[in-house]
Amino acid sequence: MRTAISRLSGVPFAAALATLVLTAGCGSVSVESDDGDQAKETPSATPSSAADTSSGEGTWLLGMTTAGGIDGETSTSVYISYNPSTGQATARELPGVKAASASAEEASLLVSADRQWAIPDTTIPKAEEKSGELSVYSLTRGGATKIDIGDRTGRDDVTPIAWAFDPERAGTLRVVDTKSRVWAVNVAGGKAVQEDPLPTNGWVFLNGFNRNTGEPYVSRIDNEDTLPAGNGPADTDPVTREGGTVLPAGSPGISELPPSPCRLGAGYAEAEGLTWVFCADADTVTAFYLPEGAKEWTAYGKPSTPVAPEAAGFPLVLPPAE
Repeated sequence: MRTAISRLSGVPFAAALATLVLTAGCGSVSVESDDGDQAKETPSATPSSAADTSSGEGTWLLGMTTAGGIDGETSTSVYISYNPSTGQATARELPGVKAASASAEEASLLVSADRQWAIPDTTIPKAEEKSGELSVYSLTRGGATKIDIGDRTGRDDVTPIAWAFDPERAGTLRVVDTKSRVWAVNVAGGKAVQEDPLPTNGWVFLNGFNRNTGEPYVSRIDNEDTLPAGNGPADTDPVTREGGTVLPAGSPGISELPPSPCRLGAGYAEAEGLTWVFCADADTVTAFYLPEGAKEWTAYGKPSTPVAPEAAGFPLVLPPAE
């Protein structure tokens, strides 16, 4: 029997994101109509010649959440693949999760490094925990692929309780079981590989995974220490992917930039200095960029086709996969 214990670090994903639409940075980019009235916000397709906007020609992955239920306790992730240069976009919706355990910082661990797969939460659903049949959802074809954890590990004593993607290995998940064992499992197939087990003497696993390595960590039962270190409430390292920084809606990183053109938007800061922000103020998504040292955002490309949900949160922007 497994005892449910509240997470010591990170705000639960569903609860934190339900309020972000109220706290996202505000700003506007508008044009004037002929009669002087303010017209609808429309991005320009002409990038600044001084900025390297080549990444805008690839397909970005945007993760949004919707909130449902009486108290907004059910969160549903919607993933949008969007090419800002063409406006082409597709959306995939995952099953809803009640009282999700993944923190906002762990949102990128719910997506595979190659942007092909996603899982709804870091906690494995009770029905799948019992059956050992784990559902992983395709972001390209739609539908789910089943992973038989007993077959993959070659053992009949594996009861999986939590998982997250490895951000460095395409299509690879780390699965933690009730015996504190850690298994590396590739969605495409093959046998699971057992990694170092989690310590248990004086430590407890609370479904936590490091935001940048995807490695599970344990928390000390009598203080706020973690093992590996760097995962406690006071540890606020930003989420980094592909050499840049992920900027969720309402995050300190995005609030430190010039006023956003979005009511609800999230961004990504490239290592070279260019920052992107994507607005989900309507059912279309629009893109803007900000060169290093600039004070104003510049509209880029074309709005997406109507794919965006009425989002409660916008925790994830990932650049085109390398």
